[in-house]
Amino acid sequence: MSFNRGRQDARCIQRSGAFMRQIQTLLFALSTLLLACGMSSPSSAQGYDEACMRAVETLCGRTSVMQCFADEAQWGKIPERCHGDVQSMFEAENDSAAAGGADPADGQASTPIEALSALSYGGILRAGPSMDSKKKASVKPGQPIELLEATGIWTDDYQWFKVKTASGTGYHWGGIFCTMGGVKPEGVLYDCDENPPGSF
Repeated sequence: MSFNRGRQDARCIQRSGAFMRQIQTLLFALSTLLLACGMSSPSSAQGYDEACMRAVETLCGRTSVMQCFADEAQWGKIPERCHGDVQSMFEAENDSAAAGGADPADGQASTPIEALSALSYGGILRAGPSMDSKKKASVKPGQPIELLEATGIWTDDYQWFKVKTASGTGYHWGGIFCTMGGVKPEGVLYDCDENPPGSF
């Protein structure tokens, strides 16, 4: 009896070992499949620091990284060692926009903003793209402004633009200037040819 029981135990152990090897093989195949399908974490796939990714996600939420960090004050809210990762995220967003057929720098305007001329209706040049940002200078009605960048940040249906003026470089709200020399970008109040400063 004991001999037969020993043989039964040995068979049971062999079956258990074979079953465990099958499970290990299945798990290995599954992990390989997940990696091949891009199921690894985006941060590790891109080589971003996990702590930096968490800091950016906490700060920006669902806003794109490029839009979020258009406000220069945001840079001071993350560790300096994360700045390189943020720049890489900018590049990834630009690549994604280009792959989708959009102009990554300014997908909303059919004329590059650098090619447009602009005139202010008066207002404030600010340190960041928001009404709460620090005032840098006053801009007089009719004063020329050079458009440098569309930030993608909007307030009350108008976009913020990074601009250069005689008073310095800063941010100007699109609801108080006009453009000319090409198609008016989205987020700008008027075309200067139709509504020049002082005409209304």
